[in-house]
Amino acid sequence: MNEFIDCHCHIFNIVDIPLYATIQGKLNVNTINRFTKSLGITLFAPFNLIKKGDDIVATKEDFIRFFERDLKDSIIKFEEHLSKIPEIDLSKTLITPLIMDFDCIKEVEENSLGISNLEFQTQRLIKGIKASKNKIKICPFIGFDLRKLVLDDNGLDAIKKLWKKYSDSSNKNASINNLISGSILGIKIYPPIGFNPYPVKKNKRKKYIEFYKWCIKEDIPITVHCQKGSYSAELSSKDINRMTHPQNWLNLLEENPQLKNLRINFAHFGGEDGVEDMLDPGRIFSDGIDKNTWTYTIIKLLQRYPNTYSDISAYNYGKSFGKINDYSKNLKKVIELDYLKKFKEGKYSVSSKLLWGSDVPMVISEECYDSSYANYYKHLENLVNKSKKLNQNDKRKFIENLTVNNPKKFLKIK
Repeated sequence: MNEFIDCHCHIFNIVDIPLYATIQGKLNVNTINRFTKSLGITLFAPFNLIKKGDDIVATKEDFIRFFERDLKDSIIKFEEHLSKIPEIDLSKTLITPLIMDFDCIKEVEENSLGISNLEFQTQRLIKGIKASKNKIKICPFIGFDLRKLVLDDNGLDAIKKLWKKYSDSSNKNASINNLISGSILGIKIYPPIGFNPYPVKKNKRKKYIEFYKWCIKEDIPITVHCQKGSYSAELSSKDINRMTHPQNWLNLLEENPQLKNLRINFAHFGGEDGVEDMLDPGRIFSDGIDKNTWTYTIIKLLQRYPNTYSDISAYNYGKSFGKINDYSKNLKKVIELDYLKKFKEGKYSVSSKLLWGSDVPMVISEECYDSSYANYYKHLENLVNKSKKLNQNDKRKFIENLTVNNPKKFLKIK
């Protein structure tokens, strides 16, 4: 394996986070909250941090420094981590960092450029990419808050203009080597920030569908957050989960057959908790599969529609207190069930739709990251190689599909 694609990662720093909204409680940054709790601190309690001592802080150094680094330096650091994976050729490696659209939360600050925070953030990242002079290709996904379609009569035109300005038509069907680094390759949407991608109100629904039709026409890949938790707006967990649930997408595609070719990645595959919930040994008449779960709904989408995918970014390959199995065994079980054709929701196999993603930096503070990207990726290889139900060729093919072939299909590159 020489080529390698990470479909889900982030490159940003503290400047890009709506810090004031977070302090006010309007935005819950779950990853950072978990991290600070592990240290026993709050965001503005440096004295408590000092009292914890240098040792515990040192274990989180890479995560902390990510947020203070210049974007160029984070990119260089990212490439250094990738270089530790012996199987990959950096010149044939692509990462697609996802940009968050905080415009509906973060107050627009006056600047000489007279542009939105989203565009400012996009420009900063592109500048960092070009300044880093790296070997890997970096093609971001630009964020888009769907509420803009309703809040602004020109909302759709606005994202069209951004797409035209920052994408590059020559990327279509290009090889990794020929991609234009710094050009945007797709769109990231994030429902937990406060919107349902398939709203009940007809006027909203109509405008959202117009956006999806445009994405199909331009063959733009979309990545959508599809896991409980992480960044979320000032809403109850019940409302956030309702907005984020993959059932919204199943309803959208079932009720609007003209959207069947929507090119979309349901990020995180429901998360390790979603996979855990789906695997129920007590369901002996359904191969131990609970079909009324978050991850199984994603499987329905993957098997029924041609351009649907799901990355396994931020997956926790360790164990969690109170869970039946360790998370690695759970994911291995899903892969094995797919190869045994136990998922029967459509003609596409699940393994032909899964994508590799890391979710750096959000995963850096997790124990399973094990201090480096290469170690985190090794967890995935190990769980596949431990399978006794896949032969060696199946194992090799699964890894190659996950990290190269499936991402290429999703991104429309060759």
